[in-house]
Amino acid sequence: MPDKPDNFARLVIAAPHSGSGKTTFTMGLLSALCARGLAVQPFKIGPDFIDPSYHTMICRRASRNFGWAMCGEGTVE
Repeated sequence: MPDKPDNFARLVIAAPHSGSGKTTFTMGLLSALCARGLAVQPFKIGPDFIDPSYHTMICRRASRNFGWAMCGEGTVE
C-alpha cells in the first residue's frame, strides 16, 4: 500500500527578498537529493515560470506552481 501523504517529508525554502540565493540553494538541494536516489516532487509558489522548469529538469518530475492560488490564474502561466 502506498504511503499516506502524512508520511512524506516536506521542506519550505524561503528568504526575505529576491536575490538572496533561494533558487541556487534549491537547485543544489534538489540535485543532491536526486543523486541519492530519492524521489523528489518539487513545487513552487509565486509568479515565476523559470524555476519550475529547472526543478523539472533536475528531478525529472513535473514541478507544480501554486502561485495561482495567491496571484490568480491569469498571473501565473
